[in-house]
Amino acid sequence: MAKKRVGPSKKVITPKDEVNEKDSLKPTALGAGGLDAIGKHARLLELAGLILLLIIGFLVRLEDLSDWKAHPDLAMYKGEPLLTTFDGYYYLTLARDLAEGTYTPIDYRRAVPDYPKRPSPPPLLSVIGAMVHKLTDISFNWIGAVSPAFLGMLLMIPLYLMGRYFGGPIMAFTGTLMGLLSHYYIYRSSVGWFDTDCMNVTWAVAAAYLFLKFGTVSTAKRYLYCAGGFLVWFLFMWWWDQTPYVATVLSLLPFFVAVVFFYRPTRREGLAFLGALALMAIVVIAWKGVDFPLRLVENVIHQYEYISKEASPDFPNLGLTISEQARPTFEELVAKTTDSKAAFFLSLIGLGLLFYRRPKDSLFLSVPVVLATFSFFFAKRFLIFMSPVTAMGLGYTAYFLWEMGKKFGPIRLAVPVLVAVLAYFPFQKGMTKTFWPKEPPHLIDGMVYAGQHTPEDAVIWAWWDHGYPLIYFSNRGTVNDGSAHSPERSVYNGVPIASSSQRFSANFMRFYVARGLTGISKLYKACDGDKAKAQRLMGQVLRVGPEEGLKIIKKTPLKDVGQYDTPEKWLEYFFPKKARPVYLFVDWRLTVTSYWWYWLGSWDIQVHNGIHPVYRAFYNLKVTEKFVKGPGVLVDIERGMVRLGAGKEIPLRQLVIIDKSPMTKTYPRKNGFDFEVFRPAGFGAIMDFNMANSLFNTLFLRHTYSPKYFKPIRLMTPSHQIWEVKGDTL
Repeated sequence: MAKKRVGPSKKVITPKDEVNEKDSLKPTALGAGGLDAIGKHARLLELAGLILLLIIGFLVRLEDLSDWKAHPDLAMYKGEPLLTTFDGYYYLTLARDLAEGTYTPIDYRRAVPDYPKRPSPPPLLSVIGAMVHKLTDISFNWIGAVSPAFLGMLLMIPLYLMGRYFGGPIMAFTGTLMGLLSHYYIYRSSVGWFDTDCMNVTWAVAAAYLFLKFGTVSTAKRYLYCAGGFLVWFLFMWWWDQTPYVATVLSLLPFFVAVVFFYRPTRREGLAFLGALALMAIVVIAWKGVDFPLRLVENVIHQYEYISKEASPDFPNLGLTISEQARPTFEELVAKTTDSKAAFFLSLIGLGLLFYRRPKDSLFLSVPVVLATFSFFFAKRFLIFMSPVTAMGLGYTAYFLWEMGKKFGPIRLAVPVLVAVLAYFPFQKGMTKTFWPKEPPHLIDGMVYAGQHTPEDAVIWAWWDHGYPLIYFSNRGTVNDGSAHSPERSVYNGVPIASSSQRFSANFMRFYVARGLTGISKLYKACDGDKAKAQRLMGQVLRVGPEEGLKIIKKTPLKDVGQYDTPEKWLEYFFPKKARPVYLFVDWRLTVTSYWWYWLGSWDIQVHNGIHPVYRAFYNLKVTEKFVKGPGVLVDIERGMVRLGAGKEIPLRQLVIIDKSPMTKTYPRKNGFDFEVFRPAGFGAIMDFNMANSLFNTLFLRHTYSPKYFKPIRLMTPSHQIWEVKGDTL
């Protein structure tokens, strides 16, 4: 069999040109990478390089722990670390339930009262967490914090093998080093990121490599690579439990590349292979259902609509509200990958050279390349797939320059220097940048308190960011979370927090906890599918209470839906006699995300939009006779003017200072903002009229409430508050 040419020739490599498998494992046989000049010490040098990669990779992923221990008020709760992602608590909760034997088919703490099914089998990440806990007795908090760094490092295996295939050890080492140092990938595979992102890239690159070998190896050994590729696909689906369809597409595209462009078996061999594929298809259908292919197409379309921010018919696209779904600027893209424009452009040059010189087998890199391209047009979350792309590009650049050194020796001396310089910037950034937990300890303390001071069957109403952490730390039910947050569910999540009527807010929360989206769909049917009409009716009835609400229902034509066939039964629908107890959790984070949750909570189906409010919080405020002042703000009480930093003065419509009793000062202006201060905590905010009258502001900042509908359980302004929600009853 002819050996593959690896020099600067532009010859296209075909499967017949592939090197013998045994020879491909011999570093000295791969003139690529220049090991012919290194000789008998090649294996030792390659081993030393791999050890160096391990050390560097772990350093940048674990060094945050020292900062966390130095600032426990930002990252530790009772001596144990917190997570840097909200979603991690979903997998950690399932791991704990698996270890404790409480993993049930239905999850009665999520999306109350619609109660989604739990994945079966349990997510692979949770299974790993439960096994580690059982074998080592390490706490779940430490498992959740540390394991992502170890799992994230597994990317070096397929990266190194892929690089070795295309350009020998020089490309393998360079590519793996730069891939492990890609800043956004470090972020999502460092301590605290107990989520699927820490291995999604690994599975995708591993599948690409294994199917690449299946396509390019001509011996029977190729079927072992094929089996390995399908095993990775199965594990990928198990791992990425919430999107097995996307995992299927990412895994099998390289397989189809291998079949279409490379695989040319004998007739007998091909028939046997088709039989094996048919058997595997039966297994997949038995596991995922007969409609799996149809659901795959529907899910991929849905995912595209989500990341492309396409509007839905009635409710908003939540991709607009999530920071990781924002499209990065070019500067941000560079900063979060190579941290150097020079390295970024060199990676593009190297990738272009690779595709130009190896057009067929480079197709196996199409999956990470396409996903990385998504980060340019759709969302920064795809930046994790820039890791293998820039890795292969920079690796091939280093290999190409090394090969040029055959004609001009000094170039080979420059290659290690170039690699060291390019790696220095992302390494330094990885060592100096600290990723802090998303949920600070003071909020975790509130969640733990909520679990200790509410009934076991209680439901805690909070914004969906807190859904998973609340379940984990309070062991109580929630209405929305990181994966249940459909547009409709999130709108209803925000409605009572944004409302200006405390009576409506309390009644709505109790109504929703009893009925959920399934129950609301019945009202849609009763209104002939007119969702706007159904929402108006909900608002009118829940705002006035049972007595007046019955009059409104009697005047409203409603179709019979199941048991709801009389006005009295519809009244019971709105004011259920039986419902789980409800508590409201409002907190500091709502001051940061008000632009989006108020927009969702004020969403108008007919207008197809909501209200983006003005709200900016300030801390450490001091109130004197003439001024309210603090870091970055100065309020002139007499004139009713606010100066933010060194900016222009902003006119006020109203100033409210809350101490033992509220002091309100109005100004003779039709237009202007409100400034409110909770003096005991030195906390205040400037806001527009909408936010000033929202349930959130009246409770959180003004501490003004109707005892008939809300009872304070814990008031820790400006950190968090816990309220018992009462509501009207029949």
